[in-house]
Amino acid sequence: MRIITVSLLLAAVALLVLAQADPNIGAYFMSLGGVLPQSEPESAADPTLHTDKPEDYVYTVGETVVFLGENYTPEGYYQLIITKEGETYGTIDFKATREGGIPGGVEWSVEEGVPSGQYEATVYDMADSENPVEVASVTFTVNAATLHTDKDEYIVEETVVFTGAGYTPGGTSYVIEIEFDGQVLKTLSFHSSEDGSIPSGVEWAIPFDAQGGSYIAKAYSDTELSTGVLLASTEFQVNATMAARAEAIFRELKALNATIKADVEGINVSLTQKVNVVAKKIEQFMKWVEEDKNNTAANMLNAAVNNLKALIHHVEAQKGKHIDEETADQLIAQAEELITKMETTMSSMNTKGKGKQVSTQARTQEQEMEREGRGQGDSNGKGKAKGKNK
Repeated sequence: MRIITVSLLLAAVALLVLAQADPNIGAYFMSLGGVLPQSEPESAADPTLHTDKPEDYVYTVGETVVFLGENYTPEGYYQLIITKEGETYGTIDFKATREGGIPGGVEWSVEEGVPSGQYEATVYDMADSENPVEVASVTFTVNAATLHTDKDEYIVEETVVFTGAGYTPGGTSYVIEIEFDGQVLKTLSFHSSEDGSIPSGVEWAIPFDAQGGSYIAKAYSDTELSTGVLLASTEFQVNATMAARAEAIFRELKALNATIKADVEGINVSLTQKVNVVAKKIEQFMKWVEEDKNNTAANMLNAAVNNLKALIHHVEAQKGKHIDEETADQLIAQAEELITKMETTMSSMNTKGKGKQVSTQARTQEQEMEREGRGQGDSNGKGKAKGKNK
């Protein structure tokens, strides 16, 4: 009896195995009144969330983070929130697909102004909007481009030096547009360094005749300038007051004196004295500007201009004699540049009348300088003559 019972049990087990393996055998077994053991139901997989790029990928300004995922409740309602250090940078509501996936269009654009760092995207089940439930999350990194200047405020003729980081490393092309009053004044091109920074030498010399006010520099991806992506921007001030222009002129006068002292012999003292006379006229110009006497100030600039013209005549007379031709050409170019700046300054001043007074004084100054130059030449000639008489 015991053997029969064991045999029947073994046969039943065998039938159960066959029934699970073959549905037809299972149906036959059930028709005989058998009962198949019920297997435990598989647990539903948790929702997933990931981005369209590898985990170590760094997004930059202008790119779009696309979110993907599956195992959501088919056609269920969800909300995706993007945060960084507790601050929210994006909120996206979406409805899962019939297959339980994240639909297309669940994405976030990395725009200019967002900070660099690690962001977290979290999906909440909104079946109960009063009590949303977190179901999935993912982190990603943003490396936002930056743009800076070496100072906040400049005067005319100073150089603006640009720095920044967060650009695609290794030679990618970018452009910086400098704008004033809605107009693009200058476009600078550069290639990013190996560390993604702006290389040295990306700079802009502010013209002497630049207008004062707020200037904006904008960095764009170098695709088409009309469609380039704005990556970063910064603002700086330009001081173009009369005082600022005078300061720039003083710097040029100092450079002119340095050239004379370094490269002229014999008559360098005479030339530097002439430059010093011009400097005194600029000082007087500033004094009258501060007293809001623009006509008198313009007279001083006119006198300075004519002193420089007389200096040019003196240099031309000594070219190839006491001054070598290369140095003479350099001195003349520097003096002419100063004259242009002074005339530009005068044209921007509000003066009324007294044109004859200015021109008369200018002619007087020029005549005095010319007489001084001729006097030096005459004395040298007379000296030699006296020597011969002896």
